[in-house]
Amino acid sequence: MAEASTAALFFRAQDRFCALPLECVAETMRPQPLQSASGAPAFVLGLSLIRGAVVPVLDLAMMLGEARRQAAARLIVLRTGARMAALAVEAVLGVRALPPDAIQGLPPLLQGADGAVAAIAPRDPGLLLVLSPGRLLSAAQLEALDAGA
Repeated sequence: MAEASTAALFFRAQDRFCALPLECVAETMRPQPLQSASGAPAFVLGLSLIRGAVVPVLDLAMMLGEARRQAAARLIVLRTGARMAALAVEAVLGVRALPPDAIQGLPPLLQGADGAVAAIAPRDPGLLLVLSPGRLLSAAQLEALDAGA
């Protein structure tokens, strides 16, 4: 019996095409006003009030190793357990099926490395990065954000 496709939100963080499992996405929205978060890592753009909750806004492109080039056009609000975070991205491309046969594991050199990328999938002309929301931030970073919020 073949595995079912997974619904995923497809989006672009600068020049990188990415996908997240739809089950962890609370909503997408236009960027909200930010308040600075002094002492936060460089990829934390600030804190925003979203639906009555203080939510850290993270620069996903910077988390993936790129320098910030332009202001984000959209936010992807993630919910993992009791925590919420918003990813600043350039474009939300929509919800699509992510067939399991299209997903490939990481190359051996990257397996076991800390990082948000859980798998890759071919996408003409490059790669689709399948992200794991639970791996976007380390436990220490999550604790620091909890303490700051």
